[in-house]
Amino acid sequence: MSMNSPNDFTRTGSEGDIEKQLQQLREDLAALARSVAAAGSNKADDLKYKARRASNEAMDASAQVLDSARAQFQSFERDIERQIRTKPLQSVAIAAGIGFLFALLSRR
Repeated sequence: MSMNSPNDFTRTGSEGDIEKQLQQLREDLAALARSVAAAGSNKADDLKYKARRASNEAMDASAQVLDSARAQFQSFERDIERQIRTKPLQSVAIAAGIGFLFALLSRR
């Protein structure tokens, strides 16, 4: 039995069909790869948009919380000032008591 090279055989009709089918398969795989790449790119763009939107919403929410905290602090500050102006002796006594407690706790 002798070994024949592929060039020794003449191509039959079925071999030509197989080559055509293989070429079509290569083209289909290339088209599929392009489709998958495009879908991946679209998905990545969609995820970037969602992440950017979530980031903007989080920044807006944190700005609102900061503004609310600032307003509450200013209101608290005004209330303390009003209390000090209306009852200065009581305010000094409270401040002295808090200072005394702080001094006791810092010794331990």
